[in-house]
Amino acid sequence: MSLTRLVLPIHTRCLSTTTIQSGEQSSSSEPIPPSSSESDASSETQAQPEKRTPLPYFVGRNNLNNLGVYHKQRRGGNLKLTLLKNGEGDLLALKRDIKESLQLNDGDISVNSITRHIVIRGHKKLQVLNFLHTMGF
Repeated sequence: MSLTRLVLPIHTRCLSTTTIQSGEQSSSSEPIPPSSSESDASSETQAQPEKRTPLPYFVGRNNLNNLGVYHKQRRGGNLKLTLLKNGEGDLLALKRDIKESLQLNDGDISVNSITRHIVIRGHKKLQVLNFLHTMGF
């Protein structure tokens, strides 16, 4: 029995800006010019380009392309924790942003300086994943 390794596709963050109407199918490779109302809207958006400032932190993904957010139980299942792994950069800024987004108290979130994990009290995996997806990770 031979083992085969699956190669998963890497998801890209590209958005398509062209739309093809259901009645129009062009066989040529020329782009379809936008209508006059669309060109007015596109010129307004091009005049105001989005200036995104780079974040001082980064959250990496694991080998399966998942974010490193895990549930953990301590004290016989009485203490529920959420761990955020693979954080790089300014983890205190990431802690502050998560605390503001999830409306947590100061004692509910901490940074382990040795393992560089962010520890959150309670099972909040879905909320942390939602926050990371809205931040673009």
